[in-house]
Amino acid sequence: MVNLFNYNDRLVSMFIEEFVEAKCSNSRFIFTCVYKSADFPEERQVFLIEIEGQRFALKLDLTSHKTDRLENEFDVLNRLQLHFEQHKRVSVIKPIYFSPSGKFFVTEYVGRKTATEAIRELEQDNRAGQIYRRSGEWLNVLHSFTEATHERFWYQWMFENLTSIISSSTPQALAEEYEPMIEQLHRDAIKIDGVSDLKVFSSGDFHGRNLIIDSGHVYGLDFTESKEKLAVYDIVDFLKIDVFRQGKSSDIDRSGILKYNKKMFFKLYRHPINMDVLDFSIRARLLIDWMSITRERYSKTKFQRTKFEKFRERLLITFQTGL
Repeated sequence: MVNLFNYNDRLVSMFIEEFVEAKCSNSRFIFTCVYKSADFPEERQVFLIEIEGQRFALKLDLTSHKTDRLENEFDVLNRLQLHFEQHKRVSVIKPIYFSPSGKFFVTEYVGRKTATEAIRELEQDNRAGQIYRRSGEWLNVLHSFTEATHERFWYQWMFENLTSIISSSTPQALAEEYEPMIEQLHRDAIKIDGVSDLKVFSSGDFHGRNLIIDSGHVYGLDFTESKEKLAVYDIVDFLKIDVFRQGKSSDIDRSGILKYNKKMFFKLYRHPINMDVLDFSIRARLLIDWMSITRERYSKTKFQRTKFEKFRERLLITFQTGL
């Protein structure tokens, strides 16, 4: 098989052999690299393993034996599996094997579309809306894992992020367009200054690629960034994918998300969220992501150009009004 991801073929084979010896009766296997970290390409990878009709996912982190990154995630997976097992339609990927080396673990592999893929590909709004509803249900269960508390919402980091983008890079966005948006965001911040909101056990990386949509079931994966934080941040991470859906100006609410899809998400997400905090956070995140597309990134790929235009379109509508 062609090694397109430039991984250490011999090392990966040794890891799989360790897993096979520990858990499987048959020693014949094939494997394919299905993910490679953009920030740590030589250290963090995911492989699909096929052993006599069975499929598994091997998650590799060559520095985890020093950081305990994978060990902590594997422990979270085990605890979350117990938490989710009382629910019929949602769960987490089943953990199977943790290597004594600390450098990899193995889970079940579910070969279905991610929520991101489904939302982008489904043409019918009502069918896409069901993905939002089912994703909201999954997150509702996750956010019930530990007892919720409250914490003051701190928004200054968002403005610091925007200032850093302007000073340290060359955004494709025009100053004449983004400067009024930042000014409006400052006015929005006055409305929520000093408020508190719900703090829960969070994914920390709740984008649609970390949810697998199967027939009648949703699986969650990747908990390396999980921790206690404000619940709104998981919701923002997921809902921002909505910018890739088509909609009229009248269909978009003040946060920049299509009203129908946001409503569907909250059909089964039941935790009490301060909507002013959520909508402010979504507006800020969309603006940050849009301005983070530099001229260089914009010129390199069609995806970045499409993403830029999608975000711009939503933001120009969203910032016509304040909170």
